[in-house]
Amino acid sequence: MLILLDCVSGLHIYSLNLEKASIEILSNLNLLKDTTIRRALPWRPRIAKEGQKTVSEDVRPIYWANRPRSYMARTLHWDEFPNGRWGDSRSPAFGELTDYHLTQLHIVDEGDRKSEWGSELSSPADVQAVFVKYVDGKIKRLPWCCGMETETSAMRPALSSLNQAGYLTINSQPRVNGAKSEDPVHGWGGPGGFVYQKAYVEFFCSPEQLASLKSTLASYPSIKYSAVNSKGEYESSSSSATTAVTWGVFPDREVVQPTVVGKDAFMVWKDECFGLWKSQWQSVYEAGSASHGVIQQIHDSYYLVTVVDNDFVGGNILAPFGVAAN
Repeated sequence: MLILLDCVSGLHIYSLNLEKASIEILSNLNLLKDTTIRRALPWRPRIAKEGQKTVSEDVRPIYWANRPRSYMARTLHWDEFPNGRWGDSRSPAFGELTDYHLTQLHIVDEGDRKSEWGSELSSPADVQAVFVKYVDGKIKRLPWCCGMETETSAMRPALSSLNQAGYLTINSQPRVNGAKSEDPVHGWGGPGGFVYQKAYVEFFCSPEQLASLKSTLASYPSIKYSAVNSKGEYESSSSSATTAVTWGVFPDREVVQPTVVGKDAFMVWKDECFGLWKSQWQSVYEAGSASHGVIQQIHDSYYLVTVVDNDFVGGNILAPFGVAAN
């Protein structure tokens, strides 16, 4: 194949959702140089379709950090994104997640899923061991995530300890207090600015573990939690409807708050999140088998929990779990 680069102003690569080869090509062409400086927001932006009005997305709930394709599918038909605050998830504009190829992880073959997530499961402890393997880098993916971000990779030891304790983590970010916007790991938003993050962790846990955590959190007033089960039974220690967990301060601009947590979005995410237990994991086992029953037990009884530490200067979100900070 011959590509005449001097005859075109751009290069479009069809990757069939397998980005490794594309990244290698771009790296060898030296086209990825200084890409961190050009990152406008902490997440991959949505691309406008021809004929649409402006697609100025500046706020996104953190829950879809590891599943950007499903978030883009939900917002596919939005003419424009909310300005300043994320919109009302009860609006019909926040679409249903249709079952098409972009919403699926890069695991299609049932044998691949079984080899990574266990050919047989006898108890929730076996599921817990799979989560530990993912965080330790021994398997590549879980139904909720496919590969760890660089900033999250630095938290591997702590996350491994959390999972060993039975808190099945699917999303997290460290606290950041005034990192330069050019920082290769945490930076975004252009040059000359400073970025901030509240520590955040999201996980599944048993009702007993949630009760124990709630009791412990009484001693940590800066740390707030929200929890919901598959039946929609919700509780939270936070009085705020929406909380920014990432923001940046840049020259000649107002403060930018692009990443948030909030009840409405959390409840939409809940359905998708619990659904992945069954559609991605339970589906590889025969109905009536012990493995099938273990996943059903977790789906029916566990809680999805988010925890935010509002002390982004000196907080330790891991302290209530009895886990040492990195």
